[in-house]
Amino acid sequence: MAKKALDELLGDFDDVELEEVEIISNPLRTLKDGVKFIPTLKSGDEQISGILLSQEKIKAFLDKVHAQ
Repeated sequence: MAKKALDELLGDFDDVELEEVEIISNPLRTLKDGVKFIPTLKSGDEQISGILLSQEKIKAFLDKVHAQ
């Protein structure tokens, strides 16, 4: 659900680059980045995570980090 919403929203943010990290094959990276839930979106020190990330929550996160 979050992936679909994120893909739809990224069209509005041309300068945002998406990196998907496979947690099974990169467990140390996951720990280093502070990922505790799937899905997690992270930009710099900001992150949002949760089992159900709505399109509205994802858009608010993207707006926030894009404004910085």
